[in-house]
Amino acid sequence: MTKDIDIAVCVANWEEYRILTDTLLSKGEFLKGDQKQRYVFKDTVIDFIPFGEISGPDNAIRWPPDHDTILNTVGFMDVYKNSMTFRLSREPVLEIKLASIPGLAIMKLLAWKDDPSRQKDATDLLFIMQNYQAAGIEDRLYEKEISLLQEEEFDNELAGIRLLGRDMARISNPETEKALMEILISETGEISYKLVSQMSGVSDRFDSNLALLEKLKQGFIEGLGH
Repeated sequence: MTKDIDIAVCVANWEEYRILTDTLLSKGEFLKGDQKQRYVFKDTVIDFIPFGEISGPDNAIRWPPDHDTILNTVGFMDVYKNSMTFRLSREPVLEIKLASIPGLAIMKLLAWKDDPSRQKDATDLLFIMQNYQAAGIEDRLYEKEISLLQEEEFDNELAGIRLLGRDMARISNPETEKALMEILISETGEISYKLVSQMSGVSDRFDSNLALLEKLKQGFIEGLGH
């Protein structure tokens, strides 16, 4: 169970962002947290992370007035455009967008790269890879992607991971593709095994988890250009 909730907010500028946060604080139920993006609702910590036009051409958020806090928003727009809409209320209509599972995997991989000390991003990514086969893709595997399943000798987990990689590539723009590819290459080669080490927890899982990450990379490469 995550200890906080991350809400990405697509805004054009800091004025729009301040309207949101000032409104939340004015209701009396939200308190300002200990970080610039952090707010507290009752006992729940919520990070409101701005993205979109506000982040500029380098996809980086620099918090005013000191601009000393920098957040990387590469991939945010890709995930937003391919998110799922959930209606929480009919009267009044209240809808929210949630990241798809491939979008969530993209966020986890990029968040880990930004701060490799966050082991939970690594273990979350492993959980997503191991369970994508059970995320409603069975019909795809046994119909449209039957050749992929055959290549993996009907191992649903491995086929699912490759399909996850393809789906991640499918929703990524060139900048996001480049960032993800750099991580997958470096973390499955001889440059670094930090990601796999953090996934594993115990040494006897290292080789098997490295193999899973290799499958994710294989699927991602297969999905490029599609």
